[in-house]
Amino acid sequence: MKSYAMAVLVLSDKGARGERQDLSGPAVHEVLGEQYPVVYYKMIPDEKDEIVRELCYICDEIAPPLLVTSGGTGFSERDVTPEATLSVVEKLTPGIPEAMRFYGMQKTPQAMLSRAVAGIRGKTLIINLPGSVKGVKESLEAITPALSHGLGILRGDAQECGQPMAKKPAAVLAVNRSEKKGEIKVPIAKGYFAVDSGLQGDAHAGDWHRQVSLLGYESFEKIRQLGVTDLEPGVFAENLTTEGIELFTLPVGTRLQIGEVLLEVTQIGKECHLGCAIREKTGDCVMPREGIFAKVLAPGWIVPGDLIEIVS
Repeated sequence: MKSYAMAVLVLSDKGARGERQDLSGPAVHEVLGEQYPVVYYKMIPDEKDEIVRELCYICDEIAPPLLVTSGGTGFSERDVTPEATLSVVEKLTPGIPEAMRFYGMQKTPQAMLSRAVAGIRGKTLIINLPGSVKGVKESLEAITPALSHGLGILRGDAQECGQPMAKKPAAVLAVNRSEKKGEIKVPIAKGYFAVDSGLQGDAHAGDWHRQVSLLGYESFEKIRQLGVTDLEPGVFAENLTTEGIELFTLPVGTRLQIGEVLLEVTQIGKECHLGCAIREKTGDCVMPREGIFAKVLAPGWIVPGDLIEIVS
């Protein structure tokens, strides 16, 4: 099943001041599950200008396929999430909030009072959800059956309705970077990979054989089965989170064309460093066995969604 990276933006004055625990964000993850890994999460107050800036930043800089907001969709004076969303989207997707309201009205007539909207900015689908846990769950239940197909069309991963789906090729799920060693890498909108260096701005870049690290998202599931569920792209310090390819089966010397970039595999796995948080928590870590490393032969940009082709 195709995975789509997701950002979660929670709007709450009290939550932003630390006076209320966020329960709606975890509810999003509970309903959508591992098919939609959270690559960005933030809670901010109900200030329209701040919401607009954050929506633009997420869509333009991080560019996840899906961005869900929670809160600010009601009738109060401070509820401005729909207005902020309408000011940044380029296309409206009215069927999504219509479906959420229709589904909710089967349970309570108050669902008709939701002013939630949905729309597209760039390659990101923005969906407003209510602020309550119950509202979040019911709204997502209403749209989940069609969500992945819509995102597939938006990102060019799926064919139009009525057409058979071809087998999904190997692709990049996330590009991750950290400025300091020993820190979890965070997803970025795109990365430039330089010859004899690696990902620009990354702490592990340099003129050595492990310029770029890669790990398949399928490997994350092996650690989740040990009880660790809060695993998002970059948590294993990999520069490229991939899907659809068993990286650890590739022999050293294999060349991979990813977007504009040509990589050559230089190492399979590595020794787990002391103090590895994942190993300490579960007694195991997947990166030493299934992560791979490569050097850059031809430079260029890599963005999430770029296909991975074995060229030799």
